[in-house]
Amino acid sequence: MFSLKQLKTKKGRDEAGLFLVEGEKFIAEIPMRYVIMQYVASKRYADAHDLSVYRERARCEIIRDSLFESLADTVTPQGIMAICEKIPYTFDNLLQPCANGLPPFILMGENLNDPGNVGTLIRTAAAAGASGAIFTSGSCDVFSPKVLRSAAGAVLRLPIVTNTNTEEAFDILKAANIPIHAAHPRGNALPYDLNFRETFCALIGNESHGISEIAAAHATTLVRLPMTNSTESLNASVAGSILLYEAVRQRQ
Repeated sequence: MFSLKQLKTKKGRDEAGLFLVEGEKFIAEIPMRYVIMQYVASKRYADAHDLSVYRERARCEIIRDSLFESLADTVTPQGIMAICEKIPYTFDNLLQPCANGLPPFILMGENLNDPGNVGTLIRTAAAAGASGAIFTSGSCDVFSPKVLRSAAGAVLRLPIVTNTNTEEAFDILKAANIPIHAAHPRGNALPYDLNFRETFCALIGNESHGISEIAAAHATTLVRLPMTNSTESLNASVAGSILLYEAVRQRQ
């Protein structure tokens, strides 16, 4: 059993294997491969809307408005949310060919703490046609409401492996002969010099400290982005987006 309040925390979501999707638009976009345990509607929302469209997929529980507002993450909640089961993706899922049939490529985020960056990277990876993403155990929860909103629903469209150990991820990728190109301010290669037409993993590190020493030691390539003047570095999500879209450019 679980409580709705439990799903407001990462620990609770991990233990229950569930997460919340809030708002009409995001709920309407939940892929059929996700199991919806149930919908939860506020009394005010239920009085003003036909809930039969939701009940076609799962039961709908109606709760008092004050309780719904205490559970919602938005300032002005619409009054409807869905409780979904997580899909336990594996590394094998990430190595399937891209939707266009081209070789897979993966985004990896190491110790990314900002929900906005994580959400933006997931959204960009999905838009670029990546086959999946990996986020290490030091990263923020991809199923947090802030990440879900920032990713504009892309968390539900992209296979994502979470809570993984950095070294374990490297071991699996290397065993599959997948080159790991890590963004680094003092890298010795430019993204335009690399072959992104074949399978690869683009690694983005922590917002403040970049990739770890372990990652730097095991990465196939340290990639720097050309910058003029005195700019030291780019935002993590911007750097990752540039690498991902270089793959798009090369694969056109």
